[in-house]
Amino acid sequence: MKLRDNFFRVKEFHPTATGADCTVGLLAEHFIYSAHFPGNPITPGVCIIQIVKELSEELVKRSLFLKEVHNVKFLNVINPLENEQVTFSITLSAEGADHYKVGAVVHNENGRFAKLSISLINR
Repeated sequence: MKLRDNFFRVKEFHPTATGADCTVGLLAEHFIYSAHFPGNPITPGVCIIQIVKELSEELVKRSLFLKEVHNVKFLNVINPLENEQVTFSITLSAEGADHYKVGAVVHNENGRFAKLSISLINR
């Protein structure tokens, strides 16, 4: 399930030499937040990983599949009522014709929320 435009919206997308800095707006009214958790919405870790995948797809202009999660550190929770916008600083490198290594740091002016390293492959 794609999360773009119903769970988050891309506000800014700035390509860099090694990836992109993408500021996204989190949509606190999404039904996922009503269950995770009622009265205290927290962005699920799996959604953070999915956002990184979708932003990486935009970078390489193709559909990708999550092959492996190498490392994930959730440093602080992302409550969309307190942090409506966060930036995903993504680094992406091709490792062969159909394999990408992706690193991401999720942050805003309030601090860092997550740091992760994943592998994606062409679908």
